[in-house]
Amino acid sequence: MNPLDNLKDIHAPSAIEVWPPAYGWWILAMLILAVIVFTSIWAMNYYKISAAKRQALQELALIDNQHKEGLAQLNQLLKRAAIHYFTSISVHQMHGDDWLKFLITSFNKKQNKEFIDNITSLQQSLYQQASTDNFDSYKKHTSDWLRSALPPKKAVLKQLEQEHA
Repeated sequence: MNPLDNLKDIHAPSAIEVWPPAYGWWILAMLILAVIVFTSIWAMNYYKISAAKRQALQELALIDNQHKEGLAQLNQLLKRAAIHYFTSISVHQMHGDDWLKFLITSFNKKQNKEFIDNITSLQQSLYQQASTDNFDSYKKHTSDWLRSALPPKKAVLKQLEQEHA
């Protein structure tokens, strides 16, 4: 008698089930879901916050130098956008040097001389004979301010609140 005859056949292990997944996969799925939810909420809030900025940029595209009050329209657009975003500061009461200083201070980029010169020139041109010589430059710098200063960064907003308190 052969001792190998008493052995039973080899049994293959049962197939590994796909469901339910291991705890690590559940944790990963929850983390991915949380990231998607928080990113969606952030994107919707940013979209709402930047709505006035988008509207101002659309209005800026409609302003042209053919209209005799084009420079005044640029300044009004800047003021309306600033009033919307800088609610804790009395922007609606600013004019002249205060308004100019506000525009320069709220501009987030490094204070370049070209921007300062053009915004200063725009403010001075408001009270002079209508001239469209530098209108494209004024419009470009208005666009730069709208894109850079809005919505305001917390540090800039805090600085402006301290200056205008």
